[in-house]
Amino acid sequence: MTSIDELRPHILTTDQLIGRGYSTQSLGRAVTTGELVRLRPGYYVNAHTGEFRRADRHRLLVLAVNAAFGQPVFTHWSAALIHGLPDWGLPLRQTSISRYGQAQRSRSTRRVRHDLCPIASDEIVTVDGVLATSAERTIIDIARVCDSDVAAVVVDAGLNSGLITESSLNEALVRAAGRAGVKRARKTIELADRKSESVAETRSRILFSDFGLPEPETQVDILDESGNFVARVDFFWPEFGIIGECDGVGKYFDGADETETRRRLEAEKDRDARLVALGFRVIHWRWADIERPMGLMYRLRRMMESNASA
Repeated sequence: MTSIDELRPHILTTDQLIGRGYSTQSLGRAVTTGELVRLRPGYYVNAHTGEFRRADRHRLLVLAVNAAFGQPVFTHWSAALIHGLPDWGLPLRQTSISRYGQAQRSRSTRRVRHDLCPIASDEIVTVDGVLATSAERTIIDIARVCDSDVAAVVVDAGLNSGLITESSLNEALVRAAGRAGVKRARKTIELADRKSESVAETRSRILFSDFGLPEPETQVDILDESGNFVARVDFFWPEFGIIGECDGVGKYFDGADETETRRRLEAEKDRDARLVALGFRVIHWRWADIERPMGLMYRLRRMMESNASA
């Protein structure tokens, strides 16, 4: 993940560009031709930033809004990315800032959403020079207004990273009493799992619940008959003897060369063979299976029915 400080040099103001030889007219032409991208009036980035990750492009917009509005407090998804939480499913077309106590400037625009919900001083933190709601307040706000699966990803990530604890999150939930969406947020938090290590794992777990499958144990160490460690698995249904592995692209192809990729694949094959030899059934799935889950859920259900009747 690119930090806020690393992104700052990419922000170009009108004054900086004029100092480099642009005129008002040539600035307009540069935007029209795609040489520059206007984030908001007076703030630009070079076109190559369009290749940045979605989260980093939003953080660039955060920096532009931060300068234009004189250090507002960022909330919701903007605060989530400032804290380094996952961007999956978050509505990043707009930044979200608090205008509590400044209702005269509360009209949202195409790029900026103004939030008027009260914020206490101890719910505001500074991250890399940018003001944002605390991690706990941020996660509660997302759980109140975003889809439950999107919120679950953020909650799990916050817990797994140590950014928040169950206790601090529940305290923030109590403070949110009376606000819209608190009931939905409470339900999401009740289903949280700090052991979830990726967006794909959280989404898988939510799908199991949505499709009525038994709840698996997560991040389980599997030992052989002598008590020797064999593998740490993503999901385990002990009552069926089924092990589930959610394979993200980065598991094998995160910049590794061909030799390293082949080594990882062979190691996984050997690992699966040891698990099968212990009497377990192993099923793997990928992001594409999560996006179209009917096939995966059917396979899992069939495996469970088969093992239950054996």
